[in-house]
Amino acid sequence: MGETYTKLRYDRRISGRSDARTALSVFGLIAASSGLFEVRDIPQLSYRRSIELLAKYVDQAFSWVDAIVLLTADDDRQVNQLLTVDASLAVYHFSHEVAVSIPAQ
Repeated sequence: MGETYTKLRYDRRISGRSDARTALSVFGLIAASSGLFEVRDIPQLSYRRSIELLAKYVDQAFSWVDAIVLLTADDDRQVNQLLTVDASLAVYHFSHEVAVSIPAQ
């Protein structure tokens, strides 16, 4: 949801310079669809671990939110699929099998 908010907020084709309402609607959609989405807490030691991940993958364009998402999926062995619009996340080496799926464009 962090990536979606950021995309909607800063894409000038979608949101005006001083209007975050469209981007904020993401959180309303998630709240209204509680059966479809599971909101999770960030992993333990995520600040330190996210910096380590970003340093390890310094040749990638991962954002800090990307790092947190990757750590969250990596820490939960029940996660077996990651849906994203960022194909670069597929280079991350998970500790268990996680398929990174990018929608057709």
